[in-house]
Amino acid sequence: MNIYTANQYIKDTFGEKLYKLSLNAGTTCPNRDGTAGIGGCIFCSSLGSGDFSPKADMDIDRQIEQAKQLVASKFKGKHYIAYFQSFTNTYGDIQLLKSKFIAAACRDDIAAVSIASRPDCFGDDVIDMIDEISRIKPVWIELGLQTTKESTAELINRGYELSV
Repeated sequence: MNIYTANQYIKDTFGEKLYKLSLNAGTTCPNRDGTAGIGGCIFCSSLGSGDFSPKADMDIDRQIEQAKQLVASKFKGKHYIAYFQSFTNTYGDIQLLKSKFIAAACRDDIAAVSIASRPDCFGDDVIDMIDEISRIKPVWIELGLQTTKESTAELINRGYELSV
């Protein structure tokens, strides 16, 4: 059996290894603001598990440059993945989010855009936004599932049912 890893896919598709740059779109989460719950999931830090992301008040170009400097000693490649990791990156003002994702996607040093989110935050407006960005660069969606057991989902305070 051959296993095709993400690392191999990236090398085959982009011709080189890529490094994820953790970026901050300035979002929150429906499991923190009371829409789906409060307090967040038990595994999520106070920074939405984007502990290595720059501050959200920095523009995306500055965030990317700062993140590149942080990894310069261990990564010598020319292209990166713009990784919007902290909180729920499809939750909030769609036009504002789109402008941040497009700013990253339009850069020559960004090979793909990766967006972390929750499956309960994908309306038609989000799908349309992702479609638009994907016309510029590949877009990868990272959905937090964590578990298929409802009892565990309740214990970790995930804030949505498996059926979502």
